[in-house]
Amino acid sequence: MTEPASELRQIAAVLKKEPRWRIICHIKPDGDTLGCGSALMTAALLLGKDAVWGGADPMPPLYRFLPHAAEYEQVNSVPDDGRCLIAVDVSTRDRGLSAADVRISIDHHKDNEGFAREVNWIVPEAAAVGELIFELVQQLGCGLTPAIAQALYVSIATDCGWFRFSNTTANTLRVASELVKAGAVPHEIDELLDYNDSLAKMRLWGRCLSRAEKAGSRSVISWVSHDDFRETGALEADTEGLVNMLTHAAGTDMTVLVSETARGLRCSFRSRGSLAANELAAKWNGGGHRYAAGCTIEAALEAGLDMIRKELERV
Repeated sequence: MTEPASELRQIAAVLKKEPRWRIICHIKPDGDTLGCGSALMTAALLLGKDAVWGGADPMPPLYRFLPHAAEYEQVNSVPDDGRCLIAVDVSTRDRGLSAADVRISIDHHKDNEGFAREVNWIVPEAAAVGELIFELVQQLGCGLTPAIAQALYVSIATDCGWFRFSNTTANTLRVASELVKAGAVPHEIDELLDYNDSLAKMRLWGRCLSRAEKAGSRSVISWVSHDDFRETGALEADTEGLVNMLTHAAGTDMTVLVSETARGLRCSFRSRGSLAANELAAKWNGGGHRYAAGCTIEAALEAGLDMIRKELERV
């Protein structure tokens, strides 16, 4: 095993010393941030720490099987209670809890702004932050329990498309193998995540896919509106993974999903080949990875769609 990164050693030293932790997940939480939070929460309790976890948005029902999901707290601000704040998979301060005094940030976004005041451990080469939490758990000395293995497998598998995406590396597969050895059961996790959809979610996806349209010569765009959520009974969290379905369209190198929410238009971008999703998202102050990124646009639905279509015409 290679020598642990200096940031990893620093984080482990801080967390071993601190008796009270708060683990922060990003807005619109996905499998990576939640899997990491769940694994760290489990590790904290094994170490006898007083730990809590949560984020600005509620946990999607899909992930409520994760260890300690019942303790996840939706909070808009952080109480001044002296806890050590740890952000996982949070690229910018405003994607976590904006006023939080984060001491430790563990992330894999290349555009992470390094907002933690003590340690920023950012590894863009990691397919998922779960790869980093895997190393941290071992450095902390609490062992890879089946519960930790399950949570980290969710983190990694969901963020690399079940090992299909281009961010999958030899290390990704090595870590996944170790997690399976430690008790993660891939087919059970797959059934929980991919074969457990509500009819409301399926109806929402049907509406979105039925209106998918070409934009320019290399792109596809679609959207879901307030009316779609209300009429189908689907949740905002039910859009997770929907943009990936749009990538199945032949001859498509850029796909965009626009979701109308109370906070504005949430846009998810996916790209392949020479196109960079994060460069397109940056036009509206968004960011992410080269092939997967997002942003929020403060505009009415039709106006926002027109803006994006014009950019896609230039691709």
